[in-house]
Amino acid sequence: MEQEYIYRKRAVAFLDVLGFRQKLIDFEKEALANHLTHFDDANNENLNNGQYISSKANDFINTFKKAITKLDVEKYKYYLFSDNICITSIRETSTADLQDLLLVITELYFEFAQKGYFLRGGIDYGLFIDEKELAVGIPLANAYELETKVAVYPRIILSTNLVNEFQAFNNKGEKVFDYLYSDVLILDSCEIKYLNVFLQVFQSDYREDREAFFKKYNNVIVNNLEENKTKEIVYIKYKWLAEQFNDFIDLFIIKLAFLDSDFNPEDEVGFIEFVKHQKIKYGN
Repeated sequence: MEQEYIYRKRAVAFLDVLGFRQKLIDFEKEALANHLTHFDDANNENLNNGQYISSKANDFINTFKKAITKLDVEKYKYYLFSDNICITSIRETSTADLQDLLLVITELYFEFAQKGYFLRGGIDYGLFIDEKELAVGIPLANAYELETKVAVYPRIILSTNLVNEFQAFNNKGEKVFDYLYSDVLILDSCEIKYLNVFLQVFQSDYREDREAFFKKYNNVIVNNLEENKTKEIVYIKYKWLAEQFNDFIDLFIIKLAFLDSDFNPEDEVGFIEFVKHQKIKYGN
């Protein structure tokens, strides 16, 4: 008797690295250059033993591997191909697991961002077959389409199916978020919903870590704006990200910081001022 495959309700995320095609070109150029220059004329030998090595490629791959360790292997499985990451839950995905997955993806985003790489992608939720050697279902196709056609900027698009899992009807018949912080975890632009990746700052309770978080994001976004100031199609994507970061800082210093039960406004004046000064100026 042939095996039966069972559909289960699962979240499926499809992510890739913004601008990776150009990075692949840079990796290859560096490998070729190193192959030619790492040559010991005195001994007439190639110090790389004929190998092509790119430190930039090594750095990217190591970043990739470190980021993936953030995933709980008891809950999630993933597929890697080039710069693409496909993540799905091993068992049927509960709403609590959905929220956990979104928070894990904010961690992945931050790990890549610290090295100057930015993710974009899509996440869908629905019936999906996932086995050792195959993945079949509409959620994967939808997540891929969200990444390729809707994300555009370095953001993670959330499907209507997924967002609906966080919402319920109130006594007025209005659809509202039904879980704590979901209203700031899920942002919107017109009809598009996307993940607030900057909520990663709350993964640490230490002021030093939070200061480092804002400083690192400031530095890497500013660097990408500077590097791409003569490439409009790329520049506007990082300008969008800078605007998102500035908006988050406003929300953080006005509201979010004060939701922390351990936050004492009188003791944290210096911290709030520090965060304010991490806003990005551009276009001057």
